[in-house]
This record gives sequence, structure tokens and C-alpha cells, in this order.
Amino acid sequence: MTLLKKIMTNQSLTKEDIHQLASLLISETESDEEKLALLIAYTMRDDSSKELYALCKSLIHSTYETQPYYPNAICVCGTGGDGSNSFNISTTVSFVVASAGVPVIKHGNKSITSKSGSTDLLEALGVIPTQVKDVEKVVNQNQLAFISATDSYPVMKHVQSIRRKIPTPTVFNLMGPIINPFALDYQVMGVYDPTKMHHIAKVLYQLGRKRALVIHGANGMDEASLSGDNKVIEVSQALGLREYTVNAQHYGLRYATDEALRGGSAEENKEITLNILRGEDRTVRRDVVILNAGLALYAAEKVTSIQDGIILAAELIDTNRAYQQYERLRGVQI
Repeated sequence: MTLLKKIMTNQSLTKEDIHQLASLLISETESDEEKLALLIAYTMRDDSSKELYALCKSLIHSTYETQPYYPNAICVCGTGGDGSNSFNISTTVSFVVASAGVPVIKHGNKSITSKSGSTDLLEALGVIPTQVKDVEKVVNQNQLAFISATDSYPVMKHVQSIRRKIPTPTVFNLMGPIINPFALDYQVMGVYDPTKMHHIAKVLYQLGRKRALVIHGANGMDEASLSGDNKVIEVSQALGLREYTVNAQHYGLRYATDEALRGGSAEENKEITLNILRGEDRTVRRDVVILNAGLALYAAEKVTSIQDGIILAAELIDTNRAYQQYERLRGVQI
């Protein structure tokens, strides 16, 4: 039985099947038609945490037999695919979190399902993505490094054109944040689809994250929003998985619809990010950055509660430390 047929008939896949799937999707010689059929079929499939873990491990090991490691590093990244067209919240958050002394290694990509991906914004900001081999040096100097997914996994270039032919999110949306080339201690991962949260949480646990937050934002955003209760699964090696909700208003932040957080082109999102980091934007856009930065500071064990994380995030912006973090990184070349 062919792999495609097994996937389409929702049969259990072996580790060998998963490895074959990963190899075919990133193959330089496999036809686009075959890749497209496999990707669509697998995305529509009722997957499992076991399969997702195996697929992520296969993709990681396609490039990194042993993952590099930087102690206490965190990535803050969403799956995309929520259709909200929000400004680049997680990228803005990364500057805030790094300014607290937390090592941030953010894995990002050009836009697939939105107007401006994190790599598009960084280009507009004049921030040069870091090669994996230089990450340790850059983080030692600046606390923050951005890695482009197509640089960290060159083989992914062979699937980019296929992804763009599919108008809806695919399994690669789920895997993108998970396959950060570094073996992270901490992670905040926003998820557009709440039915995938438990699968992702189990994968992050299996990958050894000390603490991670898997978040499905109110009204479907792939990060914590201001429009209601945000679903959270907290992953801990010590305590396992626990679920709760986070509402911005309970922490003194304002309510806002998701539409109020909309962004635009990379240039438009650049202005939004800089205005927030400079403390000039006091609107609800600032509030959503403070909320997500507070969650990340808690995830990274910089603070002992989400409330303390939110207080610290606001202080980092108000004392200009977040903007100074951006200034240190702008134009850095190795």
C-alpha cells in the first residue's frame, strides 16, 4: 500500500512511514504534484501527538543530528494561519523579553498565510537574521537572535512553493515553531486551532521543554488576545500538563476586539512595533504586547507569576529598555 493511500485512509503510520513522508516533502527531486497531494492529505488527517513528534524529529534530524543548545533560551512564536492579520506581536514581544535578560532565539519565516511574517518585518526593521552557527555569539552579546526558517533548514525551500499553493494552514504551520534548531528550555507557542493544543503540548513535553505555554487566543488568534478568555496549556517537566484560561482584563489590561490589533504591510508593522517599543503607542496594541511578553517572562521563569510578568513587561517598555534592545540588534553583522 502506498504512503499516500495509508494517509488518505487514516491508517496508523509507523516511524518509517513518517520518516518517508518527511523525506518526500523536503526532497529536491520529488514532483510538486506528489508533494502537494501528500501535504494536503496529511493536513486533513486526524493526526496524533505521536505522529507529530515523529515528524518534527525527522525534520530536525534532516539537518541537525545533534541540536545546538543555549542554556535557558526561549522562543516566542505562533503557528500563523488564524486569519487575523494582526501586526507582528510575537516579534515585538521578543525584543521586550530579551531586554529582561532572557536569552531569546526566535525561529521565523516569511509570510505564508499573512501580509507580513516575522522575517519580512525584520527586513523592514534593519535586523539581520542570524546564521545558526553564529547564534551563540549573537545571544552572548545581545540576548536575542532571529533565525530564518529557510536558513536554518535549507531543505525547507523545496516545500515553500507547495505551501503557497494551499490557501489554508498546513501541518507545517504547526511544526514551524516546534522545530527551532536549538533544543530550547522554554517556549511560548500560539496555536490557531484549539484541537491541536494537546498534541503540541505533548510534543513540547517530549522534546524536554522545562516550561512551555501553548496558547489559543480568544476568538481564534494564534497568541493571547485582549478579546476574552485565552486557553492555555502549561507544560512542565516537573508537573506535566495543566490547563487554564488567561483574561487580559483580570490583569488590569484593556479589552479590545481582535480587529483592533490588525497590522498591514511589513513597513506598516515596522512603525507599529517601533512605536510600541519607544513607548509612543499607548493603545491596546501596547496592551497585547505586554500581555504576551508577561506570559513569556513567566514561561521563562524570569518571574513567578503571570501578573509579575505583565508588570515587568510594562516596566521594560516604560524605561526604554525594550527599545534599546532593538537598537543593539539593528544592523548587527557577523
